[in-house]
Amino acid sequence: MHTAKKTAGLIAGIISSFLFINMSVAADRQDTSASARYEYEKSLCLNGQSNQSKETCLREAGAARQQAKSDSLTTASEDQLQRNRELRCNALPPADREYCLQRMRGEGTQSGSAQSGGISRELVVPVKPGQ
Repeated sequence: MHTAKKTAGLIAGIISSFLFINMSVAADRQDTSASARYEYEKSLCLNGQSNQSKETCLREAGAARQQAKSDSLTTASEDQLQRNRELRCNALPPADREYCLQRMRGEGTQSGSAQSGGISRELVVPVKPGQ
């Protein structure tokens, strides 16, 4: 019986060590990934390839790296992004809100990008004379 307890303890110790090593490797990979992403974003800042001032860009890149390291950096789902787009329309008068919602849902045309300074969305709506 004494040998069985020793064997069980040894197996439990080996499994615990294995799990600890796996967790350490995963954390190291995450840190490497966060650092690699930071270096990429930093290079964009320093080369003037962002739509922000260099100081703001570097501060944002550093903050994103810190959040990634603490595992609190998340990517919004498509549903969340769509809700955010539609919330922008709430500031408009009711007469314009529906057209805004249509543009945010992808109707009409779109040009530009956030990186180039903004996205322009256009929806052509026929209007009857006298309106």
